[in-house]
Amino acid sequence: MKNYLFIFFGFILLAACNNKADEPIIEEDTSMEANMYTWQATLNDSSGRLEMKKVETGGPDSLEASSVINFINAANPDIQLQFIKTSNDTIYLKIKDATHLTQEMGSTGPTLYFANAVYNLTEIPAMKYVNFDFEEGDHAAPGTYNRESFKNE
Repeated sequence: MKNYLFIFFGFILLAACNNKADEPIIEEDTSMEANMYTWQATLNDSSGRLEMKKVETGGPDSLEASSVINFINAANPDIQLQFIKTSNDTIYLKIKDATHLTQEMGSTGPTLYFANAVYNLTEIPAMKYVNFDFEEGDHAAPGTYNRESFKNE
């Protein structure tokens, strides 16, 4: 009789230690794509100030510099960014022909463009600054920008 009690209590103890018995089985669906988000610069109608919004979109397929640059270039066919290099926390880019950016978008257009580019490029891990190299024009100048560059705009 002692053996039966020993087996019975052993079985109860074993069943009690299985803490995953009541958890549902979760299977991953690898065919579902993760939601992609990008930053979008807009002007507030009432205040006229720049606002950055993170929106769900069919954005870049990864947070690699080439993917994000291709995404920005596709949205802005008249302004083509070229990757130069990354160094520490800065990504360096060149715009060969910046005429549209510097002469044809007014003064607000370049601000919106730079804000979009900077916010999306600084989503790349470790990137905090974006350096744009191009010929200066009436409405835009080359330089290094970060997210703080667009506060109070």
